[in-house]
Amino acid sequence: MMKKLGQIEIFGTKKQIEEAEKALQTLNDSVLKSEPEARLAIQELIDERKLKANIYYDGNTVWSYDRIIRNVKRIKKEGVLGYASYRPIGYMLRIPTFDGGKPVLSNYFYKFLHLCCGSIAHYDKAGWIATYPTVEHLKDFFRKNEFGVRVLDYIPDWQTDAKRIVVSIEEILGV
Repeated sequence: MMKKLGQIEIFGTKKQIEEAEKALQTLNDSVLKSEPEARLAIQELIDERKLKANIYYDGNTVWSYDRIIRNVKRIKKEGVLGYASYRPIGYMLRIPTFDGGKPVLSNYFYKFLHLCCGSIAHYDKAGWIATYPTVEHLKDFFRKNEFGVRVLDYIPDWQTDAKRIVVSIEEILGV
């Protein structure tokens, strides 16, 4: 389902949309007129009220700071983005697969990486994990994304919610 409120669109179940709509009504209309301010205010509401609906401002996702930062901290603790198992090929060779365990990289953070941070999707999450399997690889990616630019510099200034997240990711990872 979808509900449109001016520049804001809400996607989710009926209950998720109702919860998000109720939360958004608490915001001052003057804040919602400036996209950079609106994005940070909406991000705060998403995290404060633990909203599950997907909220877009002017067609672009407003990202949950808490969900991504929680996943980054877990990735740093584990040291890897996914748990590999190996599938034998012939008698002596084997290739890594990521079906041996649940990946540490969440679907939400994966979407953030390929929609906001200057990365291609690498076909799917397992492909992204295979390209950037460790915390060191993730650090290198944030220093220089797939377009050869620091991720923080890649994100446009109006996307204040994403910039806030990336600043914290760099601090956590020690980039």
